[in-house]
Amino acid sequence: MLAIVPVKGLDGAKSRLAPSLSEQEREVLVRRMLDAVLAACDAARTIGGVLVVTPDAALATGRDALEDPGVGHGFAVSLALADERARRGALVVMADCPFVGPAALDALVSAARPLALAPAADGGMNAIALADPALVEPAFGEPASARVTIARARAAGLEPAVLDDAGLAFDVDRPADLERVRPLVAA
Repeated sequence: MLAIVPVKGLDGAKSRLAPSLSEQEREVLVRRMLDAVLAACDAARTIGGVLVVTPDAALATGRDALEDPGVGHGFAVSLALADERARRGALVVMADCPFVGPAALDALVSAARPLALAPAADGGMNAIALADPALVEPAFGEPASARVTIARARAAGLEPAVLDDAGLAFDVDRPADLERVRPLVAA
């Protein structure tokens, strides 16, 4: 399965963290979280390739990249799922999940019969695996996106598997999230 990793460019990266981190610290954090997600994708046995979707192709670090216009994760994910490389199935995992492990990604892919998702702790959605990318449009970038995606799947006659995994549930969006990832910035 193809892993799709959307990541915003570094320009204005993680702006909600600006009260707690400088621009340079936010850029370091984005790069290190992305590196952690890509390492998990590399180590997952069910992932056969990685596609980084970003307005900043330099973030792809030698991997396949799909440039998006930077208008949000929802558009970036839709663009990637429509790409020919995703036609045999795709796993979308957000780049701000620094504690995701390969076992969680493998579990999500294995549960995708035909789709499985991993909600974020705040009700968003941090990952989805789709046996066929045309099955349902994921609701990334919206409030309660996990619930919205589940409703869309059910409306299409599909029952999604839901994976509760602490590594996938944690993402870095707010200053309160920083305590757990402070070593990534300081290192």
